[in-house]
Amino acid sequence: MRNLLSIAGFDPSSGAGIVRDADTFFSLGFHGITAPTCTVVQGPGGVRRVHPSPEELFRETLDAATGGVTLDGVKIGALCSELHVKETLRFLESRKNVPVVLDPVFTAKNGTFLLSERGRQICVKSLFKKAKVVTPNAEEASFITGKKVRGVDTAKKAAEAIYAMGPKAVVIKGGHFEGDPVDVLFDGRDFVLYKKKRIARSIHGTGCSFSSALICFLARGCSLQEAFMASEFYLEKFLRSSYRIDRNGHFYLSSAAVTSLDAERWMVVNRLLQAKQLLGRLNPVELIPDIQMNICYALPDAKTVENIAAFPGSIGWHEKAMLFRGDPQFGASSHVARLVLTYMRYHPHVRCAASIRYDETIIKKATAKRLAIEFFDRMKESKKIKGAGGENLDYLVDSVLKKAKKPPDIIYDRGAIGKEPVIRLFAKDPLELVQKMEMIRP
Repeated sequence: MRNLLSIAGFDPSSGAGIVRDADTFFSLGFHGITAPTCTVVQGPGGVRRVHPSPEELFRETLDAATGGVTLDGVKIGALCSELHVKETLRFLESRKNVPVVLDPVFTAKNGTFLLSERGRQICVKSLFKKAKVVTPNAEEASFITGKKVRGVDTAKKAAEAIYAMGPKAVVIKGGHFEGDPVDVLFDGRDFVLYKKKRIARSIHGTGCSFSSALICFLARGCSLQEAFMASEFYLEKFLRSSYRIDRNGHFYLSSAAVTSLDAERWMVVNRLLQAKQLLGRLNPVELIPDIQMNICYALPDAKTVENIAAFPGSIGWHEKAMLFRGDPQFGASSHVARLVLTYMRYHPHVRCAASIRYDETIIKKATAKRLAIEFFDRMKESKKIKGAGGENLDYLVDSVLKKAKKPPDIIYDRGAIGKEPVIRLFAKDPLELVQKMEMIRP
């Protein structure tokens, strides 16, 4: 396993510092090791105060956590004090060939200092020389160079000035520029610009996320420009997925949360594809209703139809064989997906459903197999519900589940004027659904 070290502050709200770095490391396939320089007392509303880690504790933590461990890279963030800067320099002397990304976090969003004045001086004078890349934002670059960084032109000049202080490369992050942000990379010879659309929200931990992603891609062996571009793409993806943990505070990022959602989406589609293969072999065409069949499977926390995958264009049959018109897609179903959304409000573990042909033989066989069955009389629907289109399916499932003593495997109706009788089959996942289809097929 490849290992990365983060030397930075500890944010107990998990928005920045070593927690944010470790989240990025793990999501990109690295083991994350952390050494906190301080505890930043903060929450979604911002920083209240900073409490430095005792020097001896910091030194012991660094040595114990990395002793005997091969490091593939080091990311440095808030260093808190002169003592922490000096200890970090001492540590890096023993790891001379390890790439270092230094994010010179001098102040928090609200202006609270995260590194003492003497610490800032030593950081700029000595620690910059140890870094493969230094990644200040516009305000930090202004402080380091003594000249205001307002846009791309001044950022380029600042990058050249900071490069002259010793790092192999500099990235000036342009989130504080007016208009859309532009990040500027300078490697001592060429400039590379990356422009992105501004997201109108205050997002906590963007600098930590970028610099920790950058060390990941560098540790993978990417060239500097490749690592820069990959980090930009990575960050943009997570910026769009930022969220609040309270009502009014800063927005937060979680790469692990987004990548786990990607994994869940893949699992949902993959299970439906497995069910498609099984149904191709079983070929239960006698279960397909005149209105055709669909099978859907929801993400664990599905809230909308877009969180539910189904087969596009419904499932029919041709020449006595089941006919699928494509592979599963999210948002491909409305009616069956709405059934699952309503069902999940009562029983979140039941995430899969199919509409199948009504036949008394099927109901009798399901009864013999001891499946839980509930009947809904569509003749008793109110005029308002009858005229509600697909919304009457929500009402159908909701009215049954309010009274059912246990989660039903089947909810069926015998139709009404203009409504075909249909059996709705429910299961925890598509494979269980196929098993139930095999049990009840006439």
